[in-house]
Formats: sequence, C-alpha cells, structure tokens
Amino acid sequence: MFQENRKPALALLCMAQFVLVLDFAIVNVALPSIQRDLGFTDSALQWVVGAYALFFGGFLLIGGRLGDIVGRKRMFVGGLAVFTAASLVGGVATEPIVLIVARALQGLSAAAVSPAVLALIAAGYPEGKERAKAMGIFGAVASAGFTGGVLFGGILTELFGWRAVMFVNVPVGVALVLRAVGRLAPDHVSARTQKIDVPGAILVTAGMCALTYALTTATDHGWGAPGVVYPLAGAAVLLVAFFVLQTRRADPLVPLSIFRIRGVVAGDSIAFLSGGVMSISTYFLTLYMQHGLGYSAIQTGVAFFPQAVVTVLSAKFVADLTGRLGPRPVLIGGAAFLTAGSAWLLTVPVGGSYWLHVLPGGVLIGLGVTVMMISTAVAATTGVDGPRMGLASGLYNSLRQLGVGLLLAVAVTAAAPSTDPQNIGSYHVAFGISTALSVLIALIAAAVLPSRKPAPASEKEKVDA
Repeated sequence: MFQENRKPALALLCMAQFVLVLDFAIVNVALPSIQRDLGFTDSALQWVVGAYALFFGGFLLIGGRLGDIVGRKRMFVGGLAVFTAASLVGGVATEPIVLIVARALQGLSAAAVSPAVLALIAAGYPEGKERAKAMGIFGAVASAGFTGGVLFGGILTELFGWRAVMFVNVPVGVALVLRAVGRLAPDHVSARTQKIDVPGAILVTAGMCALTYALTTATDHGWGAPGVVYPLAGAAVLLVAFFVLQTRRADPLVPLSIFRIRGVVAGDSIAFLSGGVMSISTYFLTLYMQHGLGYSAIQTGVAFFPQAVVTVLSAKFVADLTGRLGPRPVLIGGAAFLTAGSAWLLTVPVGGSYWLHVLPGGVLIGLGVTVMMISTAVAATTGVDGPRMGLASGLYNSLRQLGVGLLLAVAVTAAAPSTDPQNIGSYHVAFGISTALSVLIALIAAAVLPSRKPAPASEKEKVDA
C-alpha cells in the first residue's frame, strides 16, 4: 500500500485523520460567532454540526467498502480533495444554507477518507508489533485532534473570526492531496472484487442517515418528538431489511462472516461504548467548566490541553504494550482508567476546583481514551484479510461514530443539563452513565477477546469478500 519508505506515508495518513477529527471538534467553539455573522436561527444552527455528522455517520460503511472495491488511494485522494474544496466554500459562505451544504460535503468526503486511512495503515503493516506501533501513532494523532479542536477553535475564532476554522483546512488539504499522489502506492484491485451490492448500499446508507438524523435532533427536541420517532422507526426498518438482504445475496456489501472474527466483534463493540464515554465526558466537562466554573471558550480549550498531552505521551507505551500482549489485557486496563476517571468526575461539586475535581478525572479519561483508540483499532482489524480491510475499517468507524451520537444523546436526555450552575445533579447522572459504560467495556474485553495475542489470519480463516 505504501511506496518504499512507510514512515512518510504513515505521517501523511495520520495528518489527514488529524484534520478530519480536528474539524469535527473545532467548529463547535465557533458556533456563536457563526450565528451572529450569518443570521442563523437557533433551530438551524445545530445543522452546522448536524449536517457533518449526518453525512459522515451515514456514509462511513459504504465509504469503507468502496475503498475495497475501487481502491483506497482513490477514495483517500478524491475524498480529501472534496473536503478541501468544501472547506473553502464554507469559509466564503454568506448564507446559512451555503455553510450547511459545505458542512454536509465535508462529512461526506470524511466518510470516504477516514476508513481509507485506517485500511491503508492496517494493510501496510503486518499484524503484531508493527501494526500496533502504527496504530499507536494513529490513535495519538486522532485523540489529540479531538481534544485540541476545542483549543484551536477558540484561538482561531478569537483572533481571526469563525471563517478561519474553515480556511485552515485549505492549504493543509492541498498539501496532503499533492503528497498522497506521489507517496501512496497505486491501487491494485482485482477484477473479482469489482462488484457492489447496490440495493444493500442504498438500504444501509439510508438507514444510517435516518439513525444519525434522529440522534442529531433528539438532544434538542426529545425522544418523543415526531422528528425523532419517525426517523428512528425508519432506520430500524431499513437496517433490518439490509441485514436480511445480506444473508441472501451472493455478493453482499457486508459479508456476515466477518462477525465470526472475535476481534472485529469486540473491537467494534468497545469502540461504540468508548466513543460514548469520550463524547459524554467532553460534552459535560465543557458545560461544567463554562457554566459551573465560569470559564470562557479559550479557557475551556486550554483546560483540555493536559488531556491531549497525556494522549500523545502515552501512545507509544500503549502501542508497544498492545503489540506484546495483544488487545485484551490492554483494553481491560484502559477500561480501568476510564472507570476511575468517570468515577472521579462523579464528585464534582457546585463551584468546584479545576485542579482538584476536573483535572485528575480528565487525565485518567485521557489515558483510557488513548488505549481505546489504539487497541480497538488493532482488535477490529486483527484476523481480517486484505480484500475486506476497508469493510472492517468502515464498520469500526461507523460503530465509534454511532456511539458518540447515540450514547451522548441518551446521556443528555437522562441528565437534562442546564445553564444553572446549581444544577449539579445533571453532571452526576452523566458521569454515572460514563462510569457504567466503562465497566461494560472491561466485561466485553474479558469475555469476547481471546486471552492470547491472536496469530495473523490464515488462508483457511479468510472468507471471500
């Protein structure tokens, strides 16, 4: 998958993932400025974030599978080019609808790029220590992008205005596209895999879009609103029909045999749960610091900086440990960090202290998230043959994104947060949910993943895509 030297190619792929993750988080801080400048209504403003989430979550699975079929380099380069162009359009937008369309295109192109990144890394490094080390770099960069997005978004918005959070992607995107053309090896897709299950693609994409739409609107309108109930029902029907179809087609979009691989099942399940822990802790810590401690947007971003530093510094150790021991014991340890961090945050009081009540829990969760980003990616691609690596990557990214949206929506509904700094009970409910999810992660890792480091997939284990 790579040309002669793999390190520059790995750096290129990780930088692209950093841009995607950063963009997902960076826009949130700029929302008030965007609303004032473009005249967004309160109900329309959510779609600056929601349009990205809808198209990203809805098209991840088909984006990963298309990488297997048409080529991962093509998906990476083409998707990154569209993402860059959409960022430029969003930066010059003068009407709300233009910015929303640009954000939708960013999400759609990210759904092509993100699975390609993970699949290219997994295909370029053999299972074991080499892949774990590469995934360590990937996980550190992705985690740093998520936590750094709040900080960078605040700085750019404060100094240069909200348009800077869109324009910053343009020169970086152009440089990455030009570099990828020469650095990544040409695609070699066999004629045998040049097929796509069109009915399955339509069903799963429509189902995921309906589900993502429902999750995006649930936090504002409640689970009983028609705009939430009907999309949820539609998503259930479409996704059930999709899985029934997959059992009957000779060339399914998602061969169900992939779910016989224990690493895929455990890695994707834990990615779903850990995505929820990460989003719940970030969302409610942001609210607590701004409403409970009176922090500004930039102060809140700086407050997350230690978490990003911990992520970067611990990534190599986590990767080495995963390569030596396999994902199972490392994930159990990571779940312990998540549990301890979430439990610590259960103690936040009215008018608490950042150093005593926020920082220790945030750092522990940062360590746990580092483990989850690295070890789940290793687990979810272990035992998967080359022709299905894009599919495995798409599944992994889809479940993680679904966990971020669904579990955060559940926590927001259960906790009912408000701007009242005295409403401390809502934070306790949210961090209680996060603690329970962390314990469940440990149970799944212990029960599903093999106790020993798995050997690479043999030819007998590989099933035709």
